[in-house]
Amino acid sequence: MAQEETDLPRRENAEDGITTAADALLGIFRGVDHANMGRILERWPPPDTNVDPCDAHDLPVTDWLAEVAENAPEATAEFIRRLVGISDRFRWRQTYSKEDVSQVFLERYGWTLFISSDAPIKSDHLLAGVLLLGPDVEYPVHAHSAEEFYVVLSGTASWKIGDAEWQAKPPGSVIHNPPWQPHGVRTDQGQPLLVGVLWDEQTPVKSQFSGSQPNEEVRT
Repeated sequence: MAQEETDLPRRENAEDGITTAADALLGIFRGVDHANMGRILERWPPPDTNVDPCDAHDLPVTDWLAEVAENAPEATAEFIRRLVGISDRFRWRQTYSKEDVSQVFLERYGWTLFISSDAPIKSDHLLAGVLLLGPDVEYPVHAHSAEEFYVVLSGTASWKIGDAEWQAKPPGSVIHNPPWQPHGVRTDQGQPLLVGVLWDEQTPVKSQFSGSQPNEEVRT
């Protein structure tokens, strides 16, 4: 007897999947107790905003998503599960090229956006997405014009914020970077790192490095 259609596994369509994942990321951001976070989230696109298909593009760093999901704490596991399930529908991007950084860094670095002026969900006021780093690399101290929040979703890494020393930050940590505050991260704990990213600008801009460029590898 043929299997009933209702029993067949269904794959969430691209638009619904992106909307659901964006809603889950919004829930994580709303859990951050910071006035500036609340101010930026007031400009989050309304629920009825159209979702436009994007030209999907993969990067080598997405090979680490399975391990990111394995390491995810309960608080972010549902969002990461949804992200992994639709990761092939996103345009994974890099701000830098081989003229800026090493090949190893490029193989272990990438980001994608849910919301921005050119993301599936359009906004002229903010951008939101995720940054993914493989283990054993350094994203050197850099700065940019946008106010930024990071929320660590999976993986423990060492962070340098402003004038503070490097400090290990586990999942659930929140990093707030006012405009032009220097910051950097080292995935020196042997784990890939996934962070939620929220900017108060609609378009990503290239950061300015403070001294050293992204290196080959970082080993503990």
